[in-house]
Amino acid sequence: MNIRKRLENRGIMVEEWTGKGEDFRRRWERAFTDAISPEEKQSIYFDQFLWHVFSYEKLPCLEGKAAMRAFHKENRFVCYLFYQEREEAYMLVNAENLWAEDLRQERDVYVVDPQFTWTYVQTHEYYYGPYFYRKI
Repeated sequence: MNIRKRLENRGIMVEEWTGKGEDFRRRWERAFTDAISPEEKQSIYFDQFLWHVFSYEKLPCLEGKAAMRAFHKENRFVCYLFYQEREEAYMLVNAENLWAEDLRQERDVYVVDPQFTWTYVQTHEYYYGPYFYRKI
């Protein structure tokens, strides 16, 4: 079952935005990694995965179960979901019903609030993440 169907089954309204993945990745980069130099980004292979800022410890974040708990505590009425390597993005409404467990099957998925003040990331690597980060 695809992510859209799974979320709709949980009572989450899902609006798909085709072709917006790159826009969301650029916005995520500006919102969360502006203070990291281009040289540092290159050294951690940021161009491959945005979440490398967490796995290479360039930003302080929560990981694993602590990340999941922090995500569950956030206001998730409206949030955005997008992927590292896909061009669709989604606006989720009534997303309090979105749980970290719903994303376990996803590969390199990012969830952010509308103001891009926090992010939750589920990686494709079982030994990395998930990650939660809130801007200070």
